[in-house]
Amino acid sequence: MNKILVSIICFFFILSSCSDINKKKVKYVVTGAISAYNLQYLDETNELVKIEVESQSAQESWTHSYIAEKGDIVYISGNYKDINSSLKIMILIDGSIYKQASNTADTLSYLTVSGTIPY
Repeated sequence: MNKILVSIICFFFILSSCSDINKKKVKYVVTGAISAYNLQYLDETNELVKIEVESQSAQESWTHSYIAEKGDIVYISGNYKDINSSLKIMILIDGSIYKQASNTADTLSYLTVSGTIPY
């Protein structure tokens, strides 16, 4: 009876540890703006979130973190209206830069960074 109980406990332990292998920490980081800018990003529920962020200096940063699974889509896009501003957008996966992009004095285009979390 004890062997069966130990086997069941081991099975559930192995099963729960396998699901953590597919989990990745995603972090969106936005910097470089000296005035307000608009962002759109996919959150942990895969919903598109639209926000406006106020910024006073290029050293300020906006971040959003969540746990995702391998194969999930990551997406963030932003733009600004102040011709003197700029924007740098990064997606980090488990603390390493996955993708990034930046622009300066481009008030017409959206700066977009996206991809799929690698397996």
